[in-house]
Amino acid sequence: MSESILRNKISRFILISNAVLFVTIITLYLFNGFLPDEFSVLIALISPVTAVYIGALVKYAIENKNVIEGEIKEKPVNQLYVTISYWSIPFHFVSIFLIINLKAINLLTFEELKIAFSIIETFFGVYVGYIVSSLFKTESKEKEDD
Repeated sequence: MSESILRNKISRFILISNAVLFVTIITLYLFNGFLPDEFSVLIALISPVTAVYIGALVKYAIENKNVIEGEIKEKPVNQLYVTISYWSIPFHFVSIFLIINLKAINLLTFEELKIAFSIIETFFGVYVGYIVSSLFKTESKEKEDD
């Protein structure tokens, strides 16, 4: 698999997952799954994570707006990289989605949700950050001028 195909698949997953996550949080709040103060804290917890992922995608798209990926010959990425990308990013989102829903149906307290969120972000945040920064790295303008 080429890096551009993997990047496109992961990009779509991240965009759709973040949209679903925010819609789910808002819907659960509207159906009294969260108190108003819990809702605001939850949005404050989720927003920075979302901003990092979406920000990397947007930065890559802007800096490569004139690059047609099908026209660039790319080396394939190895299967280990593909497997780690395909499993760690979805598992990260599913874990967050799960704890949010468990709180909404009162199987977790809000304090337990915050603790679980911290554990998930500590464990997965670094690895997912490596993958996202690797997939969406941009070449500096100085290299183009050489």
